[in-house]
Amino acid sequence: MKSLAPQASFGGGRVLAADYAWEEEGLFISVRLDGEVWEFRDREILDPRYTAVDRQRRIKERVRLGIRRLFERVYGLAESPWGILEGVRPMKMVHAMLDRGFPPEELRGILLEVYALSPKKAQLLLEVAAKQRPYFHANPNNPISIYVGIPFCPTRCSYCSFAAYPLATHGHLLKGFLQALHREIEAVGGLIKELQLQVESVYLGGGTPTTVQGAELERLLSLMRENLFTAETREFTVEAGRPETLSRDTLRLLKEGGAQRICINPQTMHDATLQAIGRKHTVAQVREAFALAREVGIPLINMDIILGLPGEELAQVRGTLEEIAALGPDNLTVHSLALKRASTLRKNLEQVYIAQEQGEAMVDLARDYALSWGMQPYYLYRQRHILGDLENIGYALPGTHSIYNIQMMEERQSILALGGGGVSKLVAPDLTLRRQVNPKCPAAYSAQINEHLADKLKLLREHFSGSGPNSN
Repeated sequence: MKSLAPQASFGGGRVLAADYAWEEEGLFISVRLDGEVWEFRDREILDPRYTAVDRQRRIKERVRLGIRRLFERVYGLAESPWGILEGVRPMKMVHAMLDRGFPPEELRGILLEVYALSPKKAQLLLEVAAKQRPYFHANPNNPISIYVGIPFCPTRCSYCSFAAYPLATHGHLLKGFLQALHREIEAVGGLIKELQLQVESVYLGGGTPTTVQGAELERLLSLMRENLFTAETREFTVEAGRPETLSRDTLRLLKEGGAQRICINPQTMHDATLQAIGRKHTVAQVREAFALAREVGIPLINMDIILGLPGEELAQVRGTLEEIAALGPDNLTVHSLALKRASTLRKNLEQVYIAQEQGEAMVDLARDYALSWGMQPYYLYRQRHILGDLENIGYALPGTHSIYNIQMMEERQSILALGGGGVSKLVAPDLTLRRQVNPKCPAAYSAQINEHLADKLKLLREHFSGSGPNSN
């Protein structure tokens, strides 16, 4: 109810009721809103591949669909292209069904009929699943991946809710933060060697890691290579998202430090929008940083854009895509604007015009451009309060998929997170998760590192040695 009508109140209005019954012909569901009725008899759930848990879940799914259909009918609620799938990771359900032997064509029918997805979204999920499954491993705990978070940025973007502290107000904490991070890198590196873990991918994110410059950046990259990389490491990505941080010297250090993939994220190629959302760089700086990265020889470059930024409509999105086409990145990540609680933009929403009615057209336009460049979708996720109830999609040229993005989003591999705001995800053989969270605030992270490290290493040792509570 709250997902469909966030402002709804309860206790004195119209009566919404739902009933179910198991019959020989299947599950019978009836949902009623005053005089309006939605009924359905579900025969598909009797398939022997489903368990008792699946059947209990199906009751909720059918009730959810019934409520949505009645809201569409009674209140004029628009159909969602994602039907009743509300979660952040719709791919996880698709992979779980494929694991259990449901072939893609049969699964497509389930996505359309049970979950009420639009045909375009159902096809998108199946396309992405086909790209991702070759990257999954039989053992979620070897190989693993590594995330290192640098919670500093040149400025804070108005839509941002991540651990990203502006240098102007928090730059004095950077030195102490890096000293603490060095200790964590060395400690976790020692554990990796002790347990003989293989590291498949490493991601240096944030924030903006390239707020660290010069000798400090060189030292950080050297420590990461020495402690976190193994012979099996196939990918090292640096989230160099803010072009104003990317001098030739910085890009050279990234190349020499082993970065195979960097992210240069304009979000939009319109200077007026950049200023409005708090990104203190220009479109010209994006072009310059991209050209320098190619000159220096960074192998792969990703670019991020955000659809639905304040004041931008379809024409502005097309202009951004034309500019990016001229640059020729290897990956394109297309975000639909999501207004999270911690973002400045959310707090000032009444002053912001967001082209919600053009959201789907924007997503389709970005897809058309990415496909025309030879890219294919390879990962996706959704967020609450997202533009047009849509999704975020990563596109990539053949052979340039980000391993880390796939593993992080689908949670098929344990990921150790270091640094500010890092969330380690420890995956059990049955794919259940246990999380360990680092402090977001750089001051808290630095102050707590010694005590925090002892607890963290104990937890990791238990998990990977097989004695943890989630181990089989």
